[in-house]
Amino acid sequence: MADPPSNSDPSGADNPMLVLVSGILLLGGIAAFIGWGLTHAYPGG
Repeated sequence: MADPPSNSDPSGADNPMLVLVSGILLLGGIAAFIGWGLTHAYPGG
């Protein structure tokens, strides 16, 4: 494996913008999956 990026590397895992975008995408995906599941859980309604 390659060496882990240093703390001064803006493209590292501690980039707050990258963490923010990743969190939004993750929560959005989970919310969309739950919403899709709830809408398809009761086909009679």
